[in-house]
Parts: sequence; structure tokens; C-alpha cells
Amino acid sequence: MKLRLLTNTLDIDTVVATSMLTTTSGALPSTLFERLRSNPCKVQEIVGRVEAQHGSILEHNRFVWELEAQIDEVNEILLDTSFLTFTKLSKDQWLLSGNLRTIAEYYQQKDSLFTKALVDSIFEVTPTLHHFIRSLRR
Repeated sequence: MKLRLLTNTLDIDTVVATSMLTTTSGALPSTLFERLRSNPCKVQEIVGRVEAQHGSILEHNRFVWELEAQIDEVNEILLDTSFLTFTKLSKDQWLLSGNLRTIAEYYQQKDSLFTKALVDSIFEVTPTLHHFIRSLRR
């Protein structure tokens, strides 16, 4: 099985930070987002405080991967989690999509090479949230 991240929501850390602040601020989400976008240090400070019990803050994004896998491997994943979306491209080629909450919850639920690859694939995009998700299993 091979997994390759193709694309993702831009400014993921800023989106998550905005989501976190929306629950405690009276400002409009769009205002918060623009303020945070101009202050990357603040974004990292806020995202560094993410907690597992607030999973909804991890839903406002999308990751898309190319997956090379056999149908039985895909079926196993589908039986494990219903929140990853698969589109068949060819015999063993799939387009896979999901959000950070799905990745985090699936990683907590199942210890496999696939879940580790899924989490590791986001490292370049969001090292802070990658570290957070990896810490969920400890």
C-alpha cells in the first residue's frame, strides 16, 4: 500500500486556530482568520494548545491523497472508518480524502502501517498538528 498527499486546505493551522478562537471570541470568524493570517507566531501559539476533546475544531479542512491499494485493503479501511472518502481511479489506484478530525480519531482507534502513513503524510503541511495527533496514542 502506498499513500501520497496530493493537496490540502490552505493555511490549515490558521483555520484550526480560527476555529479555536471562534468558541471564545465575539469576533466574526473571517475577522479572526485575517488577524491570525498576519500573525503566524500567534497561530502557532494557539494551535499548540489544541486539545483532543475539541475534535470539531479539526473538521474545517480537507486532505486529498493518492492511494495505491488492493480492494481488500480499501474495504478494511472502509469498515474501520466511514469518514474517509474513496474514489476508484483504476484497478489499484484510489483518490482518498478526509479531514484532520477523521485522521486523529482513526489514528487513535487503529494502530496500523496505514494509519501511521496517514498521520505522517501531514507533517510537511502542519508539523504542530502532526505532533498533536501522534501524541494521542501515547
